[in-house]
Amino acid sequence: MLAKSYQHELGTIEIKEPPKRVVVLDWALAESVLALGVNPIASADVKGYQDWVGSPNMPSDVTDVGSRREPNLELIASLKPDLILMSGHLAPAYEKLNAIAPTLVMSIYNDKKQPYENAKSLVTTLGEVFDREDQAQQLVDETSQKLSQNGQQVAKMTNGKPFIMVRFIGDKHVRVHSTGSLMNDTISAMSLDNSWQGPTNSWGFSSASVEQLAQYQDSNVLIFGPLSDAEQAQLNGSPLWAAMASRENRVKIVPKVWTFGSLVAMQRLSDEVVTQVSTLGKQ
Repeated sequence: MLAKSYQHELGTIEIKEPPKRVVVLDWALAESVLALGVNPIASADVKGYQDWVGSPNMPSDVTDVGSRREPNLELIASLKPDLILMSGHLAPAYEKLNAIAPTLVMSIYNDKKQPYENAKSLVTTLGEVFDREDQAQQLVDETSQKLSQNGQQVAKMTNGKPFIMVRFIGDKHVRVHSTGSLMNDTISAMSLDNSWQGPTNSWGFSSASVEQLAQYQDSNVLIFGPLSDAEQAQLNGSPLWAAMASRENRVKIVPKVWTFGSLVAMQRLSDEVVTQVSTLGKQ
C-alpha cells in the first residue's frame, strides 16, 4: 500500500495504512475520531472529556496521558503509538511529540474564526486517515441536515429576537460567545442572529462583566451550564437578570454541552437551541 502524505498546520506526515494505536490530545479531535468509530488507546484528560464532552462516549479503558496543556510525554512514548493527534494550541510540544510518533496537527478554533468549516475539513481528513471516508461524509451530511431541519423548526417558534450566549466564569463575569465560536456558527446555520458583535478571541468568545450585558436586555439569553451555587445565587440576586428573566421568560440555562467541540457537539447544541426556543415565554 502506497503511503499518503498529509500536510497539516506544523508540517507533513506520511501514513501507509490506517493507524491502530492512536493518542489524541484534544477533546474536539477525540470527539471526531470516536464519532468515526475509532477508539484511541490514550487521550488527554479522559475524566474531563467524560464530564464535559460526554458524547460520543469514550471507553473506560482509554489511558489518560495527563492534561491537554502538558501531556505526559514519557507515558505517551511508552504506549508506542503509531499516530498522535493534537491541535495547534499544543504547538510548543510538537517536535517532541513528532519524535515519538507521526503527529497530525489540526485545529477547529483559530484566527480564521470558522469552526464549522474547520470541523468539516478535519472530519473529512480523519476519514481519509482511518479509511472511514463513508462514515466521515455521513457525519458531515447528518450535521448539515440537522442544522437545516432544526433551523426550520425554530423559525416556527422563535419570537424573532436575537440571541446572546454566555458562560459564567466565577459569579461576576461571563464569556460571551460570538464570531469564531461553535455556538455562533450553530445558530447562524439555523438562520438565527447573535446580539453580541464585539471582538472575540481565537476561541470565539469575549470576556465581560454581568453589568456589561445590560444593553442586551431585549435579547434571548442562553446560559451554558452547569452553574455553581455561587453563580446561581448571583443570577437569582441580580436585578438585571431578574428583569431579563421576567421579560417573557427569555433567559434559558442550557444543560452541559461542550461548546468547543466538533460536529457532534454542534448537533447537540442545535438540538438544545430547539429545546430552549420551544420554551421561550413559558415558565
